[in-house]
Amino acid sequence: MDNFDDKYKKKNPFSVPEEYFGHLTDQVLERIREEEKPQKVSFVNLLKPYMGLAAIFLLAFLIVQFVVPHFIDGNKMLKKASTEIVANTEEGVADDLVLDGSFNPTSEEILEYLSTEVSDYDLIYAELY
Repeated sequence: MDNFDDKYKKKNPFSVPEEYFGHLTDQVLERIREEEKPQKVSFVNLLKPYMGLAAIFLLAFLIVQFVVPHFIDGNKMLKKASTEIVANTEEGVADDLVLDGSFNPTSEEILEYLSTEVSDYDLIYAELY
């Protein structure tokens, strides 16, 4: 083993190509000049962030339109509305449900009615259907 170490200690196993350090500075300066040149940006690379954002909004829209309604009971609103109509008819309020041709509420009257008579939950749920 001592013989093996002595044999390779004297020899340098690494070598450098001839004139490597003579051309090294020129090569480094050439690379720097190439990096300083403005690179052309393609149209696709310019739009990539916007396409990703559009894809996120599209995915969110599809989830809201197709996945969320399966988790909400669609018959809740119909059952609630039908029981209210039946209850109002039994109490004699059915005459109020009939509208005549002269009924023409203003926008302020409609907003006032909606703000006092309809809950926020009913409005949100009604927008789904």
